[in-house]
Amino acid sequence: MEYSRIRRMLVWAVRIGHCRGFGVQSPWAYRMVRYVINEHWPYYAYAPLAARFPGMDVTRRRICELCLRLANHLQPRKVMSYGVDGDAIGCYIQAGCRRAEYAKAGAEGVAEADFAVLAPADGFERAFVGMCAAARDGSAVMLLDIRRDKAMRRLWLSVAGETQGVVTFDLYYCGLVFFDRKRFKQNYIINF
Repeated sequence: MEYSRIRRMLVWAVRIGHCRGFGVQSPWAYRMVRYVINEHWPYYAYAPLAARFPGMDVTRRRICELCLRLANHLQPRKVMSYGVDGDAIGCYIQAGCRRAEYAKAGAEGVAEADFAVLAPADGFERAFVGMCAAARDGSAVMLLDIRRDKAMRRLWLSVAGETQGVVTFDLYYCGLVFFDRKRFKQNYIINF
């Protein structure tokens, strides 16, 4: 059994109490957990995209499929990524929302997006701060590798604990930030 599989199983076991929306009181957050984040039914584009990107590991494929479901749910007009390697995430996002304009951006360009996917890279924090400053209700950000190192963990704890007007979902492998000033600030830990 390979190390990454053992690690995934341990993460899943530790977070077993956070499965399928257990303990989530908000109807909006419960629907997000049940029907977007932890949706298990195969979407229309999974098989063709899996054939197009055959070498992906399990965790990366699950994150790409989550991007497809989020794009399908949010129906964003403009999607940006920063620090993301390869074309897979962009293809999954465009399969989820065909009308979305997807582009890789510099740190300043991310602020204009309705949905952004940010991976740790030089200027990552500046890109996120720009997105937070320009975000309007309904905007969303996916932060990849939130457990990568101390700096990323510190940034995620800051976002989940201090950033006003956001609802966050800690999926261990990534974090989701939804901007909505009408909702109470909340951080949900989800077994993804």
